[in-house]
Amino acid sequence: MLKVKSEKFETTIRIVLAFVFSFVLFGVVIAICGHNPIDAFYQLFRGGFGSKFNFGSLIEDFIMILTIASAYSLTRRIGYFNLGLEGSFYLGAMFSAAPAFLLPDLPKIVIIPISLACGFIVAALYGSICGILKAYYNVNEACTTILMNYVAMFFCDFMINNVWVSPGSPIPQTPRVQENAMFAKLPLSPSRASTAIFVAFLVYIFVYFLTFRTTFGFKIRNVATNARFSDTVGMKSKRVVLATVMLSCGLGGIAGGLEVLGIYGSFIQNFSQNSAFQGIIACLLVNNNLALVPLSSFFISFTRAGGSGMEYYTGISSALIYTVTPLMILFVSMEKMFDYKRFFRFVRKIFVRNKEMNVKE
Repeated sequence: MLKVKSEKFETTIRIVLAFVFSFVLFGVVIAICGHNPIDAFYQLFRGGFGSKFNFGSLIEDFIMILTIASAYSLTRRIGYFNLGLEGSFYLGAMFSAAPAFLLPDLPKIVIIPISLACGFIVAALYGSICGILKAYYNVNEACTTILMNYVAMFFCDFMINNVWVSPGSPIPQTPRVQENAMFAKLPLSPSRASTAIFVAFLVYIFVYFLTFRTTFGFKIRNVATNARFSDTVGMKSKRVVLATVMLSCGLGGIAGGLEVLGIYGSFIQNFSQNSAFQGIIACLLVNNNLALVPLSSFFISFTRAGGSGMEYYTGISSALIYTVTPLMILFVSMEKMFDYKRFFRFVRKIFVRNKEMNVKE
């Protein structure tokens, strides 16, 4: 127990050090480019928290990123690199919108759960294809999930161009859903932030509880450690892998539903430009430490919202701030470099050496 706590503490320290080093490097690059780093950091903060609109834009991203990160953490825990969440996101968005515009007279308390359930089921069935290939045929999931993303996206394009067409719309999209199927807006106008944030937190709590407080979560953790041993004691690792993948993709579908019912009001062609990968990055950023996933999700949302503000006020390209997150992932993965005990011993040696030199003088 003490060893587990020690490992979690070391992981947290490593993440904090990676955060500090990444922003120091970011400030150095800004200074080299001829800008004031302090002003850039101020405008970055202002872009994320400077107004209701800015903070609301941050919340819009946070809802999607937290839900996707929670979904990805499940499959990551069994060693399944689920890059198919973008496809789940698309399918969940479209099939969450479908009941909302096909059954417009149902009350909000009924239509929203039905819509999200439809998105969950379709996305889970989509995920079962790659799950079966991995669990029973050991097909590399990185290849299958990336390819299935295109299948899902092109299928959605076909549906909104030929089946669920919005008449008179200048861009391909489904018919608009009625207001009674939309999540209520938060008091952060003119942003589109909505009460879907509470559903995102419910998804996170569900994943956390499932992982650490249930028998199925125990099976997930054991299958990841030793699948052969799990089969020996009757856990049926292949079924666990398939169920976990389906659940993860289903939750990715819920993320798409929250995006449509909370922001857009319809499924719009190419509404997501690899947005689901931001959630995957949020999980990788904290080395799949589920307790820190909300913080990493909020941080990435902040860089996305604050980067736009920084670019507007200072002229520094927002692409520059987006390099901070990959740098952090790189530093977090460099465990030897960010061995915090070695780091503090190194700092202590420097202070002791300086003190000895001062005494000699």
